[in-house]
Amino acid sequence: MKNIVKIFAFVVVVTMVFAIAGCATAPVATEAPAAAAVATDAPVATDAPAKEITIGFIPMTLENEYFITMVNAAKQEAEKMGVTLIVQAGTSHGSAEEQLQIIETMITNKVDAICIVPSSSESLMPALKMAEEAGIPVINLDTKIDADLVASNGLKVVPFIGTNNYDGAKIAGEYALTLTGGAGKVAILTGIAGQQNAADRRNGFFDAIDGKLEVVAEQSADWEVEKGYNAAQNIITANPEIVMIFAGNDNMALGAYRAAKEAGKEITVIGYDAVSDALTSIQNGEMSATIAQFPAEMGIQGVDAAIALINGGTMPDETFTKTELITIDNVADFVTYLAQFK
Repeated sequence: MKNIVKIFAFVVVVTMVFAIAGCATAPVATEAPAAAAVATDAPVATDAPAKEITIGFIPMTLENEYFITMVNAAKQEAEKMGVTLIVQAGTSHGSAEEQLQIIETMITNKVDAICIVPSSSESLMPALKMAEEAGIPVINLDTKIDADLVASNGLKVVPFIGTNNYDGAKIAGEYALTLTGGAGKVAILTGIAGQQNAADRRNGFFDAIDGKLEVVAEQSADWEVEKGYNAAQNIITANPEIVMIFAGNDNMALGAYRAAKEAGKEITVIGYDAVSDALTSIQNGEMSATIAQFPAEMGIQGVDAAIALINGGTMPDETFTKTELITIDNVADFVTYLAQFK
């Protein structure tokens, strides 16, 4: 049965400039491994633009709190800078065809710039070509577009703002070694096959534990709670001796924890993203940890970069936002930080 296409559109029309802080600083974990260094700062738009600007903002979905946080921060920055933000998204993480339709419509409607979290690199190539031909700058947020594919299609580099997912997952792997004492069998739940962040998170965790913990199962669960639950059920049934599951995002981790609990197993679960349900789970002593990304910073920097590029500025090919290990020790502080983007 085909999914009914639902496109969520939020149009932010700014009538006044509010004095909202451009980049909030998150709490620092006292015992977490060092977070990934920022590669190069993205452009910062310090003044309202001289002309009317409309920015298209396309998260992967609006059915995930992570992307809602990103959008809310982008809206706040758009209000601050006096620009119009048009937000649209497909119905799920894998809605590549819907996303292609959205970006093509935005190009036809002549937005001044586009910020996008891609569902698929390959399916976006025609739209990226359209945008380049129309002189509309595109900023890639969160999930990296395949740079080799962009080059092979004869397109200009699409600048990226987001997490160094490999380094973030290495932090998770190092914490896994601490929790397990460096011994035991573990499983990995991965995101959508072909997405760079799914590969980076798997590889970062695997490289940190390789030769110390034994990975007995790996399975894709497409970033979804129920798929994470089903995958974990199968893994636990086939490998009842596992002591830990690392999931490439919190949705899958929450599903995995539920599967472990129903099986009566004491299995440590580590996620990635630091969404509110995962933070609550950690506060309740259920999930052991998650790796916090900072989607709000991506949203803010994406809007600023769009304004800068529209006005003839430049930005580096890659700008990395930070990551942070969230455990029972610092979860309350992180919850307070996130509250400003609700």
